[in-house]
Amino acid sequence: MSYKLVSIKDVPKSKLKNFDCGTEVLNEFLFRYSLKNDTLGIGRTFVAFDENNEVTGYFTLASAQVVYEDIPDEYRVKLPKYPIPSLRIARLAVSKDLQGKGIGKWLLTQAFIKIVHVAEITGLYFIIVDAKETSKSFYEHYGFIKFNDKDFSYFLTVDTVRKAMEG
Repeated sequence: MSYKLVSIKDVPKSKLKNFDCGTEVLNEFLFRYSLKNDTLGIGRTFVAFDENNEVTGYFTLASAQVVYEDIPDEYRVKLPKYPIPSLRIARLAVSKDLQGKGIGKWLLTQAFIKIVHVAEITGLYFIIVDAKETSKSFYEHYGFIKFNDKDFSYFLTVDTVRKAMEG
């Protein structure tokens, strides 16, 4: 199965109404807030469609910072002691009918591609996610590392992702 990814600005609102990932707050964000956040420049949402033009999932990217104290010691060594520029995968959701079929991996890959492009033109060190209890294992499976004293906050370095994409 193939998918296409489009900006939330290019998605008819009627296509968003029936999306159900099984988590109401993520469904509601897509339908009610994603376009407004995109318009305001708070976060950019990208929606995936299948060949039947049905919404299969989405992700939202937003700028962020990581405070020095939250960074594990082995990463702190070479970093300055002030907030580190980062990009947050603020939301990532897959239609509950399609979960476990590789769409989450595809969405994460698409997010990584966009993040690496951003990193080419601006300072960007970490990719961060704030997982839910139900998505912790997903992010851990893809190598995300837990921040100090944060139960659901994870990171990867942009360099790690860049090298993986090149290899």
